[in-house]
Amino acid sequence: MSTSSSRCNYECQVMFPSSYDSVRALVFSVSPIVSVMARIFDTTPGKLNLVLETSMTKLVDNTSRGDFYTAPWNYKAFEDPSADRYWLQIEATDILGRSTLTELRPFSVNGLSAKLSWTWKEFFVMGCQWAALYYPILWSALYFIFFILLIPKALLIYSKKQYTCRSFIANKGFINGIAWVLQELCRVPIVWYGMLGYILHLILLPWFIGQVFTDGKDRGYMTYMGWVVKSSYGREKHEYVGSPDIMVVVLPHLFFVVLPSILVTGALAAEREICREHFLLHSGKKEDDYDREKMSFLLYGYQGIENLKFHFGKRWIRKVLLVVCLAICWKHFESCWALVKAYEMNPLIHFPGYSFSIPLLLTYAVYKTRSI
Repeated sequence: MSTSSSRCNYECQVMFPSSYDSVRALVFSVSPIVSVMARIFDTTPGKLNLVLETSMTKLVDNTSRGDFYTAPWNYKAFEDPSADRYWLQIEATDILGRSTLTELRPFSVNGLSAKLSWTWKEFFVMGCQWAALYYPILWSALYFIFFILLIPKALLIYSKKQYTCRSFIANKGFINGIAWVLQELCRVPIVWYGMLGYILHLILLPWFIGQVFTDGKDRGYMTYMGWVVKSSYGREKHEYVGSPDIMVVVLPHLFFVVLPSILVTGALAAEREICREHFLLHSGKKEDDYDREKMSFLLYGYQGIENLKFHFGKRWIRKVLLVVCLAICWKHFESCWALVKAYEMNPLIHFPGYSFSIPLLLTYAVYKTRSI
């Protein structure tokens, strides 16, 4: 076995074809690729020493969606008992002159595995067994959403103990605060039933219809279990594909759109109740006198009420919640735009429920809680 760092030992030599006779790379790029270079470094001297730099050739008869490049090499020159002596890097340059480098990675032609320390991001993407974790995470999220929707509603209907603004002020606490916010959501029936119906829609009905394959033929539809498409043999049988890859659509939608929307709509209703209690307290009116004064209050504001901090001009809690609503809608529409480009869909035709349910419910909640 040669351990020399001489450059000639690493050049290609005539040898019998094998699975090790070339360095291979699959390159994806929006712009046409001009050149692809493969570099191998030797770490024996204690630093990265370039021992091989070769240009890679594109295989024309390639059926992959990416461009497949190969470069011949003398793999025997890289046989070594150490799994992390030699490191490989690929550089691709497109027609615009932009260069993209892969991270340096150790390799071993002897089949040895090197132990590398992952960053948290790398571990999150490659270290977690997402195929096994997808359904437990999914159903935990759905059960939690059903819990925060149904339990407060059941308490509101069947329990004598009601969570209100006054009860929260009298007995402050995190649990009491959350229970009060969620019960205030139940007191906005259109939003509450809309959220519940949307969750059932996500479980029972397709999320959207899109062009799954690049051949431009039949469209499929996606559920939380995967894409439903016709079998490759043209039979009527359908099958779920793309699981658990669809988790990059399903889980972010539940955790960053649906769940925050439920909480922020409850917070909007709770903020309105706070303002209402302050109005009744500082105006000196009884509960029965509220309706008679409501119109003049909305017209003239709180200027005649002393020490009221939550009037329309200074309802800063509501303003913060409105910013949160805008952030949720921005996140949602950003995901919708990515889906439109990926699967060639029209939001009005192929996924109207997914696209507009949450924004419409948030808009209605903002409108419904604008006055007290």
